[in-house]
Amino acid sequence: MASLYRPKIEIDLQDTVFQISFAYDPALVEAVKTLPGRRYDPARRTWMVPAGNGVRGQLLQKLSQFGEVVFSDEPKVKPPIPQDLLDHLERRRYSRNTIKNYSYHIGWFLQYSKSVPGSISDQVTTYINYLVSEKRVSTAYQHMAVNAIKFYVEQVSKQNMPELSMRPKREKTLPKVLDESEVQAIIGSIKNLKHRMAIALIYSAGLRISEAINLKTIDIDFERSVINVRQGKGKKDRQVPLSITIERMAKHYMLAYHPNSFFFTGQSGGKYTAKSIQNVFSTACKDARIEKKVTVHTLRHSYATHLLEKGIDLRIIQEILGHSSSKTTEIYTHVSRKLMSKVKSPIDDMDISVDA
Repeated sequence: MASLYRPKIEIDLQDTVFQISFAYDPALVEAVKTLPGRRYDPARRTWMVPAGNGVRGQLLQKLSQFGEVVFSDEPKVKPPIPQDLLDHLERRRYSRNTIKNYSYHIGWFLQYSKSVPGSISDQVTTYINYLVSEKRVSTAYQHMAVNAIKFYVEQVSKQNMPELSMRPKREKTLPKVLDESEVQAIIGSIKNLKHRMAIALIYSAGLRISEAINLKTIDIDFERSVINVRQGKGKKDRQVPLSITIERMAKHYMLAYHPNSFFFTGQSGGKYTAKSIQNVFSTACKDARIEKKVTVHTLRHSYATHLLEKGIDLRIIQEILGHSSSKTTEIYTHVSRKLMSKVKSPIDDMDISVDA
């Protein structure tokens, strides 16, 4: 039986600074390094992050995958999760992550709303204002809280939730992308065959990390040169191309490791973990001397951008990535170096001296 233990990541708010303490984990350290303004205090053996607007939400979002994030100014005992909520989510077959996130947000909302008199509208508005004004959560955290509460009120409690101005404007950020030479350097720096197979496969097919660890041996169709991605995000099946290079590497890998059910397995024989792949990628980036702050998911962004730069139609890229909307895929047009190189600035048509 797999262990349910999750290491604690303790965060203490001291004046205007969050102090982060945890048992050493190289992947967790890399995640902390992506936080703006972070610095390490060797005397206290803690990481320090300025407590600006939205930082608390960023900490929870970036660090919760590595362990249980505990803020010193929050109650130590988590509120109970309504059984009707869990039953409803299970019946609707929501993913494990959705159940976890919805349970977290709804539990705290119900705990907070006990002290707020008035209608459900008053309770929701007051709670969201509390998250934004006092807890200074990120916009992503706020969106998730609203989604979870809306789901519970309308789908579980069968009450009407009025349309309120509770959602912030979405932050429009461009995905980070690695150059093809950087991807080659990362993969080339990995000596272990299984580790190299995992990173190369994720990039070669634009897979999410969850899709890679859930991949089964029978999902690789060598006859038709496709990979069958089962129940990806949104519980959708799709097919992605199996590259010639990955086909050769996969056959060599299977002869060496003899995978049975799952294509990637851990040392104990169970399914490979996302954390293991994250650790492999983090080490490979260091060995390849990649200065950019990137994650495993950057490989998916890079794959899509490189396809676009090679002239692959945006609609085909959308199908390969499994995007429901073309709007999601269109973001890669904003980071394509080839497309940008075709844009000529009007200043190049002017007779301007380049000398001082």
